Amino acid sequence: MLIKKNDTEMKQTKPFFCNPLWIASHIALIAALLLWFNPLTNPFLQHLDEMVFQTFNGNLVNKPFWQVFWGLLNDRRETKLNLLFAALINIWAILATQEKALCYQRIKQTVYFWICFQIGFMLQEGIFNSWLHIARDSPSLVIKPAVKLSQVLQNFNLKEGTQHSFPSGHAFALIYWASFTLLCAPKRIGIVALFFAILLCLPRLFIGAHWLSDEVFSLLLALVWLSWTVNNPIYHKITNNFKSY
Repeated sequence: MLIKKNDTEMKQTKPFFCNPLWIASHIALIAALLLWFNPLTNPFLQHLDEMVFQTFNGNLVNKPFWQVFWGLLNDRRETKLNLLFAALINIWAILATQEKALCYQRIKQTVYFWICFQIGFMLQEGIFNSWLHIARDSPSLVIKPAVKLSQVLQNFNLKEGTQHSFPSGHAFALIYWASFTLLCAPKRIGIVALFFAILLCLPRLFIGAHWLSDEVFSLLLALVWLSWTVNNPIYHKITNNFKSY
């Protein structure tokens, strides 16, 4: 027998990130852009970019274990493994849900967010690379001396340097995925996803594939895209159709 939830229960099924996220994410993104393009704050932020890279990359000097560790996490082939691991975490969240109605809801949410994930990534690539043609050399190409893990490890499959470091598609994908997993998974699994995303954002800073500002902007961009994907009729229909058996 289907029993509709009462008004209080229905409110609990609304997205955790709703209007407040939309407002906060847009304000944060605009504020970050204003700070970057402000002649008074830009030199400080550029100095911070350089200092973070020098600190992270400098910690790799004469440390073979960490060179191998961060090198493996920067291998170009790890992208496919990341996607597989991310999908497995989302499947874990679904299988860990015992209530049938909630399980069905999480399946719909996960499919919806993965579709939005692909759309958001394509939009980012199309806007910043194909349309705006933003070119920015990564720190590994600008700052010298630097530890070149591709040379140290004799592995030229590493994502070490690029002339289009802004924004970081890698960080955008990880943060968006972790954010929607926090939204539609049990808390403990959401925390695992967040830890995984943060861990995989760090290698690009150690090896010099991205500046800190690239990653921060991409993080904010991911939250903006999340705010759009949870504040539309399609998502509201998915979440408000929640019923209990």
